[in-house]
Amino acid sequence: MDTEQFLDRLTRHSGPCFLHPSGDKVTYESLLQAVTWNADRLREMGYGSRGGKQQVVACQASLGWRAVPVLLAAMHCRVTVVPVDSFRSPTLTRNVLEEIGPELVIEQSHVDQAGRLQALPTMFPKRRSALNDIALILYTSGTSGFPKGVMLTYRNIWSNLEDIVRYFTLDARDRLLLLRPLIHASAITGELLPALYYGAAIVVKPDELTPLGAVRELVEQRITVCGLTPTVAAGLAHFATRCDVSTVRQLVLSGEPLRQLQKEKIRKAFPSAQIGNAYGLTEASPRISCKLQLADDDPIECVGSPLAQVDIQVVDEQGQPTAPGTRGMLTVTGPNVMAGYYGDEEATARKLDTDGWLATGDSASWEHGELFVYGRTDDLIIRGGVNVHPTELEAALVAMAGIHDALVFGRNEASGVKIHAWVTADPELDQHEVVRRIVQSQQDMRLWPDVIEVKAELPKTASGKIMRPKR
Repeated sequence: MDTEQFLDRLTRHSGPCFLHPSGDKVTYESLLQAVTWNADRLREMGYGSRGGKQQVVACQASLGWRAVPVLLAAMHCRVTVVPVDSFRSPTLTRNVLEEIGPELVIEQSHVDQAGRLQALPTMFPKRRSALNDIALILYTSGTSGFPKGVMLTYRNIWSNLEDIVRYFTLDARDRLLLLRPLIHASAITGELLPALYYGAAIVVKPDELTPLGAVRELVEQRITVCGLTPTVAAGLAHFATRCDVSTVRQLVLSGEPLRQLQKEKIRKAFPSAQIGNAYGLTEASPRISCKLQLADDDPIECVGSPLAQVDIQVVDEQGQPTAPGTRGMLTVTGPNVMAGYYGDEEATARKLDTDGWLATGDSASWEHGELFVYGRTDDLIIRGGVNVHPTELEAALVAMAGIHDALVFGRNEASGVKIHAWVTADPELDQHEVVRRIVQSQQDMRLWPDVIEVKAELPKTASGKIMRPKR
């Protein structure tokens, strides 16, 4: 598949493409008209690949659905796009624009209500040989430090989409709620493009939408499919139990490890839906594996079989393959693996070996054709010679009555490594009561945190993923 074949497929669809809360609709015909218009405007300005060199434009995710005809037109012209989000991440956006230096940043004033480019400034776009064949530069949300710009080629994106649509089958009757902003590979390749490929209708979440508002959208728009992080899904579950969400047939969870309590909450709130557990990362465009239906007795770490064009290896500390069922670090290769990090050859070399194997940094095991992912290897806490993985302690904390969510991390202090735990809890639970409950209920002293803080809320990325502090 390539851009032209994808756009040609869209010509076969009729009916609504994007749905608005007001009841207005954008048809597939209107979308394609906007794509053609935008491609013509970009070419008039001198944009388009020539001689193996490409230009770059940045596009604000706050455009909502109107960012889509801009993105598709740029891909049609082979112009590199950098999605940014000034609404949710103003500091990151400033840093990204300074690092990339695009001549054109497409904002609200540049796109009309039909998704067509207008009033673009006159400029002379610079051609960059380093961006040859790069479709997108996506800055990962990052759990610590300054995020890196992941360069994804056209082959990365379209090969990953080919694999995704083999298992993630939709049709024109489906309605997909797109909750994540269009700066994430999971939103673009994992949800938006498959929905367009199958001719489904899409509801793009407004920036200001609350969890309760999102549940109302599920009900009012008769949403059938949604992709989201386990944290966001569990948050929606709190409100969904009061509403009729029976139209939802499929939830695909990704972006962070699923916890047992989250799985139970989501299952109870969405009894008519299949709960899927997908795994990937931006550097893999993003999808690596997926289990579309997680049974009640399936381990929460199970993320299904790898995609058709993706190969995996679980390796030990010496880089040797581990035995089936043995944990190690997951490495992957395939046409979906990134070209590298923008302007950072050293970081690229640490992540990608010369044979094209990507070190995911995730702890995993492989058995009976399925992949099990346990969390980040670099989050591992070694205290007193004992290995403690944060997700293990977090699961123990949220299983306690009154504790809603937990975030655990290690800090290197003068006296040694200390385990810190931040929790959100019922109003009557203060720090002393939380400590008392841990001591009473957790017999394994290895899992006792050294420092506990009760927070009003935990830090999260724009996609709703809990953000672990730096050590």
